[in-house]
Amino acid sequence: MKKILFDGIATQGTSRSMFHGGAEYAKFILREAIGRGYSFDVVLDKSYYTDPKIEELLLEWGREHRVIEVRGKRELFTAIEQGGYDTFYSALPYGYHDYEGNAHLIGVIHGLRSVELVTDAYRYKYEKGWLRSLAHYGVAHLLCLQDWLRKRHLRHYRQIVEMPNTTYITVSEHSKYALLNFYPFLKPEQVKVFYSPFSVEKYDPRAEHGDYFLLVSGGRFEKNVYRAVLAFDKLFTDGRLSGRSVTITGCGNQRFWKEIKNKDRFRLLPYVSAEELECLYRETFCFVYPSLNEGFGYPPVKAMAYGVPVIASSATSIPEVCGNAACYFSPTSVDDLCNRILRIDQDKEYREDLIFFGLEWCKKLQLRQSQELEEELKMIFE
Repeated sequence: MKKILFDGIATQGTSRSMFHGGAEYAKFILREAIGRGYSFDVVLDKSYYTDPKIEELLLEWGREHRVIEVRGKRELFTAIEQGGYDTFYSALPYGYHDYEGNAHLIGVIHGLRSVELVTDAYRYKYEKGWLRSLAHYGVAHLLCLQDWLRKRHLRHYRQIVEMPNTTYITVSEHSKYALLNFYPFLKPEQVKVFYSPFSVEKYDPRAEHGDYFLLVSGGRFEKNVYRAVLAFDKLFTDGRLSGRSVTITGCGNQRFWKEIKNKDRFRLLPYVSAEELECLYRETFCFVYPSLNEGFGYPPVKAMAYGVPVIASSATSIPEVCGNAACYFSPTSVDDLCNRILRIDQDKEYREDLIFFGLEWCKKLQLRQSQELEEELKMIFE
């Protein structure tokens, strides 16, 4: 029987984002592996935030299994070698390009965001300090700097994909072909696609939805919330969307909140618990996902599963993941988003069609995900 170490560090929050798709992916795989009785050890980093639910899960499970605590990458690499592990599985392997040990690394590449999206014209709006804002403003307007940063990120990913004794999984066809595009030496059969697994409570058709539009991850420039704020603020100023409001989670001290004219129509929340977020999904009038780049994109699918219509960006993996069940717009056009918001607000028949197609699409998506989950677990643990 092979000896396996599961990278629990991938489930932990970072200084930049307490909750993110890669961590949710890792948590799901960890819960499934424990639930199915696979034999493996888990490693955590003592300096990172751990989800209380994962702590509770590991506390019970760790009575009969080993949970290793390290501080930093060097201690992790030492633990892998001293433990004599045959396989090291990580749902976020980006920082392990310099691993030179004997364990077979199985890693999940969720996308090439830092290559595909070096910056954005509005990135400086998300920074708290003037110096960082000025630096990002400069990058956004100097193509030579963007080119330098893109090449730097390409070199970093190349170090990862060229590592020996490594198997890579990715989470969408978009991410697979991004890898094949940027690294022509890769062959299609070298990159296995397993759709990101997710779970939601059973949809209740009797559930009543509120009057607010919902957006998430308001403090991250790649999620493109600033343009959505501009769109909603314009419509409110024009006297449109009567009785509607906007709720945004994951908000920090970004400078652009001060620009909002109709502040009473916006509810800005910090990162909320998983339970609070589920409630927001269930009760929203419409979910808006303006992201500039995704490797997969959990949030719109979760909204669909709760019978909520979705307005989504047409960028990267999002049309693949949302299929025919979302109302798409160009993520860099505020006017295009305004058009879609008005249609969702005023066209009841179209909104109901989106809800129907969303629920049907989720059934198909979850069927594929459940089948691929079985394959992935066998690849890792058997």
